[in-house]
Amino acid sequence: MKNPFYKAGAWASAWMEKRQRGKKENSVTRELAALSTGRRAGIREFYAKKFAACMAVLFAGGVLALLCVLFQRPEGRKVQDQMLVRPEYGQGDRTETLTVEADGEALGPLEITVQDRKYTEEEKKKLLDEALEELEEILPGENPSLDEVRTRLVFSDTLAGGAVQASWSVFPMGILDEEGYPEEITKEEGEVAKIQAALTCEDRELLYTVYARVLPPLLSEEENLVRSIQEEASRADEAASHEEALSLPQEAEGKRLVWYRQQEHPAVLVLFFTILAAVCVSARMDQQIHKKAEARRNQLLLDYPDLMWKLAMLLGAGLTMKGAFHRIVEEYRRNFAKNRRLRYVYEEMDLACHEMRSGIAEAEAYDRFGKRCQLPEYIRLGSLLSQNLKKGSKGLTQLLEREASEAMTQRKSQARKMGERAGTRLLFPMMLMLAIVLAILMIPAFLSF
Repeated sequence: MKNPFYKAGAWASAWMEKRQRGKKENSVTRELAALSTGRRAGIREFYAKKFAACMAVLFAGGVLALLCVLFQRPEGRKVQDQMLVRPEYGQGDRTETLTVEADGEALGPLEITVQDRKYTEEEKKKLLDEALEELEEILPGENPSLDEVRTRLVFSDTLAGGAVQASWSVFPMGILDEEGYPEEITKEEGEVAKIQAALTCEDRELLYTVYARVLPPLLSEEENLVRSIQEEASRADEAASHEEALSLPQEAEGKRLVWYRQQEHPAVLVLFFTILAAVCVSARMDQQIHKKAEARRNQLLLDYPDLMWKLAMLLGAGLTMKGAFHRIVEEYRRNFAKNRRLRYVYEEMDLACHEMRSGIAEAEAYDRFGKRCQLPEYIRLGSLLSQNLKKGSKGLTQLLEREASEAMTQRKSQARKMGERAGTRLLFPMMLMLAIVLAILMIPAFLSF
């Protein structure tokens, strides 16, 4: 079940979306649309998390303000039973910073390192195999299968009794969140999500990839109760709109309701810094989205010439465009299993190949591939492939080679611009270092007079 901050954040996100409907989208929303391939669920997810993070900071600050008023000397928390739990196999060493009291005298802080145990190569292989079997068994959760996902998928961080670590990635954004919960899905046929789990046992890795079809959720008993309470409150408000006060409903679906209002505590200084921290969290999350969107755009632009040359060579070797797509995706999967370097264009191609296997027309898959990339070059490429599929592929190889040559020139220009921007960022640290050097040289000279 999602935490109350997330639910409040989701409500605030929906409210903001209604207020902004029909207005011009800001830069963060446009970049979220690109990162989530245009799905509104991805945008709602970001703003829900953003509001939830700000609310969590505000709540924590309020609690801290209350503690500041009630307690003058907060005490440290003792180590339970004077024991530190040792990390399980494969979790790595853990360092904790503690203070110690020796005959009433406080010492510290001290750093205590707790080591984990190591595995042999045979044990690593056996544990990875066990983890893979366990993952396939627990991943669907309460769903009948991955072809019919309506509730949470189990994204376990540890497997094989904690010996194997699992890191999860879902593509594209806006279908499943980081905890495996389905997002808001409106299509009856559902959405297809690519799920990857990197299983790690010390220095040995295993990559697991699977696809899941996420369908619209079925409302639980609690969700039905919440909806019923909201409807009762709305009816009561409408019926008593001419009165001075609103009488909140006392019962819904046979359950007695008791309403509470959150009390505020006047700890001005702590609350001020709490609000400041919430603003910083919001700005930081926006900045991260800007960086991710910019990195995605740059990566797509830099990969465009390579993609053109690969398509031109494979078509010249006698492959069809569909076969070329599959060949490039297979090569990317092998490389990804070795170096785990995510390339957005090949992920989009992988999704396009899966769409074609699931029954979507080849021409439509190419069009959707170009639109998901959200760049003019790829939109033009998707339209070109779709049109040549209808008219015939004669001359397509030469056209792709010419496009690759032009894109290579643009790539050099883009790389030069990126280098110039990197040099500009280094200007301030260099000036700071110069000021420090001047201070080191000049201060002793002034002091000698």
